[in-house]
Amino acid sequence: MTDAAHSRHGSATLLDAVTTVRRTPVLPVARARMTPATRWLIGLAGVVVLCTATVLAAWAVRDPSRFPVSNVDVNGTLDYTDRDALQRLVQRFTEDGFYAVDIETLRHEIERFSWVAEARIAREWPGRLDVVIEEHEPAARWNDDALLSKRLVLFRPPQLQPDDARHAEWQRVFARLPGLSGAEGRHAEVLDDFRRHAASAAGAGLQLVRLDEDDRRSQTAQFGRDITARLGYEERDLRMSRFLDVQAQLADEFGDAPVVFDMRYSDGFAVAGGARR
Repeated sequence: MTDAAHSRHGSATLLDAVTTVRRTPVLPVARARMTPATRWLIGLAGVVVLCTATVLAAWAVRDPSRFPVSNVDVNGTLDYTDRDALQRLVQRFTEDGFYAVDIETLRHEIERFSWVAEARIAREWPGRLDVVIEEHEPAARWNDDALLSKRLVLFRPPQLQPDDARHAEWQRVFARLPGLSGAEGRHAEVLDDFRRHAASAAGAGLQLVRLDEDDRRSQTAQFGRDITARLGYEERDLRMSRFLDVQAQLADEFGDAPVVFDMRYSDGFAVAGGARR
């Protein structure tokens, strides 16, 4: 074999070897698999770290020295609520810091004040607590020991209790309110009747000041100028209308003396008292 032939044969052999090597796939080296126990330990460590961070963060935000309540704004009309008692209550809840204030419990405690109809509380970062209070608006006295609000809520403020130091003073304040009386649970209905009768009386120049209802739901209306009308428990609106007509006709005859109109008769009425002229 000549040198040229030998050279060609060697080159072919080398090419085959290179071709063979290049065609052989190169596989990645497999990594060692993580055992279930190792995975469990890593997960447990992550949970521990997360819980620890959460506890530390909660402790930090509840630290009153780091996040104190710097200001408490109380908004709303407070005509009757004891401001000193309200301040002591709010202070007790804010001593533990801004984020530790139990908003819902504080709201519930404020609404336990007899004059408070509704309370709303909100946090305002970084340290302000906004308290909005809405008081009951009294519409009438009920059985002389309670008040009835314009929303038909019956409540018993401390000022009406005989042993309260302000009892006499507040009796005079509440004397301007209409007086209502009736059985337990009848306050809303009696107030509705009072409003309706008062509107009718105002059209006739009379002021209705009191409406009493007994256990049989028989009603007696008292007006200014010592005028009383007994309406009974049936057809009260009709009897009120008849009373207003009769009273207008007899007003000059009876003068200013106390007079009682009994409108409970089906075909007439009775009159007692009065100074006939």
